[in-house]
Amino acid sequence: MFQLEHRVRVFVFQVLDRRVEYLLLRHKPRDEWPLGPVVGGVSPGEKLEDAIRREVQAETGLRRPVHLMELMAPQKELFGDMGVCEWPYAWQAGTPSEPVLHLTPGPMIGELQWLSFDAAFQELELSADRDALVRLQLTLQ
Repeated sequence: MFQLEHRVRVFVFQVLDRRVEYLLLRHKPRDEWPLGPVVGGVSPGEKLEDAIRREVQAETGLRRPVHLMELMAPQKELFGDMGVCEWPYAWQAGTPSEPVLHLTPGPMIGELQWLSFDAAFQELELSADRDALVRLQLTLQ
């Protein structure tokens, strides 16, 4: 029987006076995971927006986005009788008048970093994550 797992990949960002910052995180143990977006599963019957809110809150402590946007079509990978469908989204966390000053990392998070576009792009290892980050950056310009 074929099984398809759905996941969200959420790029959290904030628009400040003269720059945009992107939040990348690393799961524990730190040596085994690269920096990347918020990633989490979608439960059967769960709406994507509910999964996004749950995962971002669990990993960063953020509760409500200023703006939430879909970045591109879902990415699908098949492995024999299993598959993964990943949904890339962007979550605006802060604005020039209300920047995010404090995050509450979840118990599985080893590191959180606000980075410029260039630094975030260099840190991302997956080409699909880089593509999503570029699409977000172009949307914000």
